Amino acid sequence: MNDLTGLSAYTDYMTDTSRVANEKLQQTLQNADQAAKQKESDALFDACKQFEAYLWEQVYKEMQKTVDIFGDDEDGYASNMVDYFKDSVIQQISEQTATQGSNSLAQMLYEQAKINYGL
Repeated sequence: MNDLTGLSAYTDYMTDTSRVANEKLQQTLQNADQAAKQKESDALFDACKQFEAYLWEQVYKEMQKTVDIFGDDEDGYASNMVDYFKDSVIQQISEQTATQGSNSLAQMLYEQAKINYGL
């Protein structure tokens, strides 16, 4: 008769090797899935912040229309300079406003979107 004790050890070794490779593959897939979900979540939050910044920009522009700080100047130079930089400044202020506080509109939109999309 042939001695099969060596075959049993080889089978056990191959089974363990296969199990370890399978566990590593599963872990790699889980890590990739978590990374993809995190990237998706980050993109969603960024979109919410951009929306809030846009909303604040519109509010500030409407507020600015109600106030004429410089009035009519003689040559129009100051008024032209203000008009030139006004939109840029309003955008920057709006972006800063959108990132303030943990209870921002962007955070609330983000939390609701996570629930709606199952993130």
